[in-house]
Amino acid sequence: MKSFSQHSGYAFVTAILPRQSVGLVSQSVLDSGAAHVMMTSARGTLVQQHWYQSLLPAISPEQEILHLIVPGQEVDRLMEQIVIVGKLQLYGAGSIFATPCEELICADDYPLWTPGNYRFESESFDIKFKRNLFALMHTTDRGTAEPIARAAIKAGAQGATIAYVRGYGLRDRLGLLRITKRHEKELVIVVVDEFDLDAVFQAMAQAGNVEQPGRGFVYQLPASKGLTNLASVFQAKKHSVSIHQLVRAIDSLSGSTQWRANPLLVHDPRASEFATDSRGVSRDLRLLNVVSQRKDSETLLQMFLEQGVSGASISNWRFADTQSSHSQTGLRINREFACVTMVAPPSKVVNLIELFRDAVVKNEMRSTCCFTHEVPLVRTFTPIR
Repeated sequence: MKSFSQHSGYAFVTAILPRQSVGLVSQSVLDSGAAHVMMTSARGTLVQQHWYQSLLPAISPEQEILHLIVPGQEVDRLMEQIVIVGKLQLYGAGSIFATPCEELICADDYPLWTPGNYRFESESFDIKFKRNLFALMHTTDRGTAEPIARAAIKAGAQGATIAYVRGYGLRDRLGLLRITKRHEKELVIVVVDEFDLDAVFQAMAQAGNVEQPGRGFVYQLPASKGLTNLASVFQAKKHSVSIHQLVRAIDSLSGSTQWRANPLLVHDPRASEFATDSRGVSRDLRLLNVVSQRKDSETLLQMFLEQGVSGASISNWRFADTQSSHSQTGLRINREFACVTMVAPPSKVVNLIELFRDAVVKNEMRSTCCFTHEVPLVRTFTPIR
């Protein structure tokens, strides 16, 4: 009989890296005692500073996203190692952030990272992680992510990453009209601090037209700590530093972001640029991530949809751990995993977790887990009833 264990104090660490540095970073982390590394492909967004930039496609450097479920007491050491090996202290080298898990439930055969096995010790590390960050996640139709990324950068975000997912929910309820919607979606990921949160969130929602039916949704995910060094603007002329480096340096010297506030700016509530729209806004929800082998993800997804979940997405991950086999040439053979992601009220998440347990036992699924995060704010289309 399969058993489950419930854990607290874990964090979900996400690192966004250029593709050329992923192999070195992932191997270094595994060699230091990490239980596993989950990877997926993505692309960056570089906007050109010209008046005709909106007529040209953005430059999209290849990226990889690393995911790790880490015990709380070892989050700092892991993030330090990734920063040192990946040289994330350099501008344009990538970003990393940690999101606390409210609840983590693992099957007995899932390779969970247990405390006390991590062997990395930093001798000298002078990078200070920024606290109280927010990861903004925007799920949209394939081919429409670039305007959202441009809007986020224009509103003050430093870099935007676009990952690839499959969306379910609305399309499955359209009947014959489902031919007008595709499963392929894009996930725009932006990490901002508290000062830029509202402006960037509003800009992404407006650019994605999330108040319209079938146009996706955007939500906020609190991050306890992180470091962002993604490039967002391509400049033909070389300068010593970028504007984002200057802002980060002043933030560090002043100790906060309050210096950015302009006391001479008067917010007139009648002005359109300061208008706030509460349509389609939901608060205090939960994000549920269900990790399983890829062959089991569709089965879990259909069960969640039958339970009344309005929508969900699936991300395909490559799963590498210390037990991964190697080819004759020495290349690591990764297993195929997937992550089903849903946003729902806390009361419904409890029922979905119970459904997850029952499905794993009934279908004899292997190497599965699920975990939840707090979602303070979601914006999407809400029908009038």
